[in-house]
Amino acid sequence: MSNIVADMLCQAGEILRSDKRRSGSTLELENGLEVLAVGDIHGHRKNFARVMRYWDLAGKPERCIVLQEIIHGPGDPVTGFDRSIELLMRSARSIIQYPGQFLFVLGNHDLSQIMGNEITKAGQGSCEAFAAGIYEEFGSGGDEILAAITEMLKAMPLAVRCAGGVMISHSLPSPHRMELAGTEILTRDYCLEDFRRGGSVYEWTWGRNLEPEQIESLAEEIGVVFFILGHQHVQSGYEKIGPRAVTITTDHSHGCVVQFMSGQAIDSDSMDSCVHRVASIGLS
Repeated sequence: MSNIVADMLCQAGEILRSDKRRSGSTLELENGLEVLAVGDIHGHRKNFARVMRYWDLAGKPERCIVLQEIIHGPGDPVTGFDRSIELLMRSARSIIQYPGQFLFVLGNHDLSQIMGNEITKAGQGSCEAFAAGIYEEFGSGGDEILAAITEMLKAMPLAVRCAGGVMISHSLPSPHRMELAGTEILTRDYCLEDFRRGGSVYEWTWGRNLEPEQIESLAEEIGVVFFILGHQHVQSGYEKIGPRAVTITTDHSHGCVVQFMSGQAIDSDSMDSCVHRVASIGLS
């Protein structure tokens, strides 16, 4: 069983890596697509299932979904183990079933899993808990599963850019580390040094305390109209950062998603009509 799962994860990673729309670490979406941008999931099975039911990709090639940070969820209420591997496996199957439609952007938790750099949440190491859940599920096959997960995560792009000027990424570099991070990484492939602290991928996925002035400057530099970001825990589900960015989160009861057309020029005013609460989607 473990070999089958590892093969599936590696196959999903290869599909992400070989997408013809990818240039360096950025995936460019063409005009005419319906896009659903999802915030951090972190093993929230109920929200993941609701989003998947709502954004049914079967027979709808004009649709795509962009997810982030599926892994590193809370402990199961019965067993105590992190079971977010289940959502990653479902995601891998969907990538294979809907190539080019089921997409991801890389997050800091993914990066920590790749590098083995622990993140502590609620007093527990996220990577350690994730690995424990995998060994509980797959036993001695856990090593092979974890290696395959690393390959899948490394295949995720850093950003997805849309024809109308929207860019989806997990975060942006912190203002005081913008010069260190640079923008070159968006147009080239990753290397190992990029994943370490001070490296471009690290800085782009770990950035915090973003400021409207910094976002405005970055948007002008790289030709972005509006940023859709994750990373921050927003209790209300979404929060604007000045006129050029919004942060969404999808891992709690107030979680949100953003629905828009890939050619749509979004601004701060029109964003409100694009945001939907996961608890209410598909109910109308």
